[in-house]
Amino acid sequence: MNSPFVDPHFHDLRADAPAPGFAVTKIQPPQLRANLVARTSLERDLGAALATRRLTLLCAPAGFGKTAALTRQLGQLPPDTALAWIGADVDDDLHRFLRCLFAALEPYDLPWRVAPDALMAAAVNSREARREVAAAVLNALAASEHPRGLVVIDDAHRIGDAAVFEFLDFLLDRLPRRWGMAISSRVDPPLSLARLRAGDDMVEFRQSELRFARDEVAALVAASGSEADVARLLERTGGWAAGLRLVINAARHGRAGAADPRRVDRHVFDYLATEVLDELPAELSEFLVACSVLPELEAVRCAAVTGNPRAAELLEEIERLGLFVSVIDAERPTLTLHDLFRDCLAERLARTRPDCRQALLRRAAETEPDAIRQLSFLLRAGAWDEAENVLVGVAETLLAEGAVEPVLRLVDQFPRERIEHSPLLAFIRGQCAWAQWDWRAMAVAMARARHGFEVAGDSLRAHRARVFELIALCGDGDIDESNSGLAELDLDESDLETRALARALMAWNAISVGDFQAIAPRYHAALDILERIDGLHVWYQCFQRPLYVWFPGMREPIERFVAGVRRRAVDSPTQMQAIAWVMEAWLALWQGDLDTARTRVAQAQDASRWLGEPNRIRMFVNCLLAALHAVAGEREAMLDAVDRLLGYFDTAPVSGAGNTPTSMLAHYLLYAARLADTVGDHESLRAFAARMPPPARIKNLELLAAPLATLDARLAAADRRWSDACETWSRAVDAEAAIDVAGLAHEARLRLAYALLAVGRRTEAATALSPLFDGLVNDDGIGGVLLAGGCVLDTLAAEPWGASLPAAGASRLRRWARLGARCRRTAAAPDLAETGPLSARELQVLERIAAGDSNKLIARALDLSPHTVKRHVANILDRLGVASRREAAAWHAARVGNAPTKRQIS
Repeated sequence: MNSPFVDPHFHDLRADAPAPGFAVTKIQPPQLRANLVARTSLERDLGAALATRRLTLLCAPAGFGKTAALTRQLGQLPPDTALAWIGADVDDDLHRFLRCLFAALEPYDLPWRVAPDALMAAAVNSREARREVAAAVLNALAASEHPRGLVVIDDAHRIGDAAVFEFLDFLLDRLPRRWGMAISSRVDPPLSLARLRAGDDMVEFRQSELRFARDEVAALVAASGSEADVARLLERTGGWAAGLRLVINAARHGRAGAADPRRVDRHVFDYLATEVLDELPAELSEFLVACSVLPELEAVRCAAVTGNPRAAELLEEIERLGLFVSVIDAERPTLTLHDLFRDCLAERLARTRPDCRQALLRRAAETEPDAIRQLSFLLRAGAWDEAENVLVGVAETLLAEGAVEPVLRLVDQFPRERIEHSPLLAFIRGQCAWAQWDWRAMAVAMARARHGFEVAGDSLRAHRARVFELIALCGDGDIDESNSGLAELDLDESDLETRALARALMAWNAISVGDFQAIAPRYHAALDILERIDGLHVWYQCFQRPLYVWFPGMREPIERFVAGVRRRAVDSPTQMQAIAWVMEAWLALWQGDLDTARTRVAQAQDASRWLGEPNRIRMFVNCLLAALHAVAGEREAMLDAVDRLLGYFDTAPVSGAGNTPTSMLAHYLLYAARLADTVGDHESLRAFAARMPPPARIKNLELLAAPLATLDARLAAADRRWSDACETWSRAVDAEAAIDVAGLAHEARLRLAYALLAVGRRTEAATALSPLFDGLVNDDGIGGVLLAGGCVLDTLAAEPWGASLPAAGASRLRRWARLGARCRRTAAAPDLAETGPLSARELQVLERIAAGDSNKLIARALDLSPHTVKRHVANILDRLGVASRREAAAWHAARVGNAPTKRQIS
């Protein structure tokens, strides 16, 4: 069953797939009009600016020909110029703007090192994130192979999101020499223009430069066939392009307005435009007025909105008459109305046909492929129910990409009363709160949504909202209420996805109270349901923590999870695939198979880099890397991974309660202290222990209390207080079920035996070890043993046990010590920044790059998606240590004719 709800933690859309979200006409410049007169001076200066300057700004009121001037000049650029055109809309926020920018740059095969969709998601988070995303874009632009590139933003005054201009400022500050930016706007954009002027990095074209000169007015009059007086026309219009065109047309057709001595301004434009409309055939005039609700005019859509089957013929007539329209080079003939003319038409629609406006907007929404525009149409029409249903799909896409703020802005466009009373809007706000780990806000929003759905009789949605409310309670540490709510919920009346989430929540609650034996059976129950669901979004929600592998009995559920993800995997890296690889690596480490663990973590690292190293995946990868380095005895590498792991908490988001996630920090500090003990780094062990939050600030202390007690045992052993170490490790072993997480129960017995040997109590040491031999059948789950570290294992293996320990037990100790020594002789997994060999597929892609093929041609030749090719290109550049496709081709050319070595093919 497909869920009608959004899933904020599901980031499993292909990270580089071009998701729907805007009309393609936004990135297509208008066609050149055939009847434009030459404007030699403007064209010379504008052409020089576009060819050499960092920023070219065209800033003037409406109707001064900014877009026409830009379009004409862009048509004269050298054919190898890279041009990214973006026509701005009032609905454009940073996320949407970046989607347009990346789509406009797509034909030029920029060597992205991070998936563009991952960059979009990251940019909306903070100013620093926008700076980092701008750096990634700048690196891709710098590595392009075009002699000149231009990013053009038309009608920038329509953009209301300040984050867009902040991002553009970052770009302009470091724009590569071969790239420039051109912006047209009615007002100065909020950029650092003073700095650009001071550095002579920009050229400005304002009213004085854009207005028509006398000779240009004369040429315009001559081209039109009019007999208008040039001097008087220039005096009346002041060289204003829109006024010139309208007055010349009026004079040519003998309209009264042409003789009006007043200076032409916006109000006179409206007057003259009204005269133009009044003299048109009634059918054409009514058609234009009805079409004023549309951003672009295309025959099929205009026919659907206006109900006029002659739309194609009427559009041809509009273009022939030159009625303030531009032609866009789209798949089907498409016109755009000049803003002044559209405003005039919209005013007439509101005045003469107010009852039709809402119906026209609804029809426009029905035919709109751009979901954001569709939502805007419905909001303007006051169609709140339909708008909410569209928002559900928009929010699902945006939240899947990690874009929370754009969703909240869209919700805020609804009337306040609607926001307060709509259960669907409350549900979406609750999903946004979950994406921000704001548990209290999530609980409040989901409770409101549940109540609203219950009143409306929508039991399926009410059950889903209730489960999310209970998830929020779990996240906020209220496990008892979460469990009692689950007990009251009739899951048989819920859909599959709700049932799967509820089963997963039961496992989370068991984790939170330290009931480790209940976790695996509850996840088996969740998997029984998940395996009946095709999509991955609920899988992601149910398995967000790869450390589930640490709990007893979880090997089989994890293997089922990995198999399920593989069956549903797409051809490009996703967070789900990265999680699955990390889980496989943990399973391999827990079996003592470091080779497989290294292979899987390298795959997870590749995916993480391409996905922009999202926090969740970065933490998963570094948690595993730290363990691999510790088992390999690599102290510095282990500490580096731990630093990256704990670094999250330096910038951790503040929750709705105003507290940083101290409970989570306590878990990772305990883990870091444990790994420091593994490598015998007592100084770091003490440092991590000193950072531990006080118990009162740890919400799930019931889960952490017993493992935390082992910290005192470690500190006692580090200080060689062996009696204290024996006592505290003994208490930990007595509470074995409470510390049976991540192999800690196994390690505790080894460390207890080690401490007992230090005080000469060999027989007691042997007694402490005996249950360990019985529990580790065939050494299954030996990871906890390896984390005891080389010193402990070697000491226990070398002890002359005699009759104290059966020979089989002593033999197993020696085998474990040999395995630990072998692990320490083998290099641990590569660091995140380390390069590796090229795969056979990457060598094939490199050969095609060297042959000059584009990404699309490579995809066709190798039967891959263009998105997969893009990822392979990023991997190739990373592993060869080069910045561009050209450098990669040169690397290949230097080796052409040589058979690939075993080191080149992994």
